Amino acid sequence: MRKRFWIPTKLLSAIVLIALIITGYPLLTLSGGNPRGEWILVTEVIDGDTIYVKRGWESITVRLIGVDTPETVHPEKPVEFFGPEASEFTKRRLEGKKVRLELEPSNQYDDYGRLLAYVFLIDGTLFNAELIKQGYARVIAPSPFHRYKEFRSYERKARAAGLGLWAAKVKVLQPPTETSGKIIANRLSKIYHLPGQANYGRVKEENRVYFNKEEDAIKAGYR
Repeated sequence: MRKRFWIPTKLLSAIVLIALIITGYPLLTLSGGNPRGEWILVTEVIDGDTIYVKRGWESITVRLIGVDTPETVHPEKPVEFFGPEASEFTKRRLEGKKVRLELEPSNQYDDYGRLLAYVFLIDGTLFNAELIKQGYARVIAPSPFHRYKEFRSYERKARAAGLGLWAAKVKVLQPPTETSGKIIANRLSKIYHLPGQANYGRVKEENRVYFNKEEDAIKAGYR
């Protein structure tokens, strides 16, 4: 009868750890416990306001509280103006970096089970606020958070300066002419664009609807 060889759990764990080190596997040795005040690694950026972090061997989805960047990966919405730029900014600043999370005591998860957090960089920068200051995000308040007034102040300044996603809002629009073309609407998003706007001409040809007058687009249900 063949004897079974039993290895204690602790010894097996040590053997696996040594094997991983020898093979050069990137180990994440972040401590467990409450994420508040803990330095953890950002492993992936999903879009401008959503990231993955790693604590030990656990991967957690974090939604930056109080901010909303234009959509880039929503399954039911088209890519929005300045969305790719916002995602790239977040990726450049956070991916592969260690950050510190702070939570609202009474508001820690959203409706999708994602952890809501303020994300601080090693130099003390509050990244949520940085997104708003530079025009990559607008303030969103689905539930109370104590930095709401502070974030709104940053948003007003970014909007007034025409930064990022607010650029199209302050741009002076020229009336349509024979050379500048007609009003172009997107049959999917139900949004119309005037000549001179940032997204004018970016609508795919198969999704385009043309109008001669802005009031005609509005009457047809476009905004």
